[in-house]
Amino acid sequence: MKYLISILVLFAAAVVLSTLLQNSAYVLFVYPPYRVDLSLKLFVLLFVLVIGLGYWMVQLALLAMRLPTVVEKLRQHRAQIKARKLLDIALTSFFEGRYAEAEKAAAKAIKMGEMSALYPIVAARAAHELSATDRRDAYLSTVGDKTPGETTLRFMTTAKFKLDQHDPQGALNALQLLHDSGAKVHTGALSMELKAQQEAGNWDEVLSVLAQLEKRKAIDATLAERVRNHATQEKSRQK
Repeated sequence: MKYLISILVLFAAAVVLSTLLQNSAYVLFVYPPYRVDLSLKLFVLLFVLVIGLGYWMVQLALLAMRLPTVVEKLRQHRAQIKARKLLDIALTSFFEGRYAEAEKAAAKAIKMGEMSALYPIVAARAAHELSATDRRDAYLSTVGDKTPGETTLRFMTTAKFKLDQHDPQGALNALQLLHDSGAKVHTGALSMELKAQQEAGNWDEVLSVLAQLEKRKAIDATLAERVRNHATQEKSRQK
């Protein structure tokens, strides 16, 4: 429809222009003491040129006004592409065991202003593997609670670090905070809690968590039986 209207407008303009060009009339401009006579043909031609030039100038001005926004969006787009490439490098390096490279790539993305929680989490995990606890904790502290996903990442990562440091109570505290945040308890958190409860010697809790994992079919049957027998034996010794 838009193209049809444009064609009709152009056709009408061509008819009007053709009619005017065949007319021998003239246009008189008077501004005492000046007087200007123009043929109608020349006047129409100048009028069309002025309108066209004005339209072009307006479009140019609008483009100039939008240019900073366009440039900023382009810059952000390029930065996002670069940050995604850095994330690929960080994850690949981490799982290949090149932790220093993984931390470096993730840290570079963070400095570029990337706001995703994945970058500080990967950097923290890499620094943890390098036993750089100060850098690890600094990265982890930047992960906020803007979304349930960020909260889960932060507490799950904290729990893992505590377990690796043989601090089961610290891991349990992190998992409790995760539960208190309202996040859905998934099998990964339950598996981590099972290990923490075992290390803490909380055998009643071990059996409780084990039952939840078995209900979800998230633990091997042979391993579950072994854990249950061990927990039962330890409970008997405590009596």
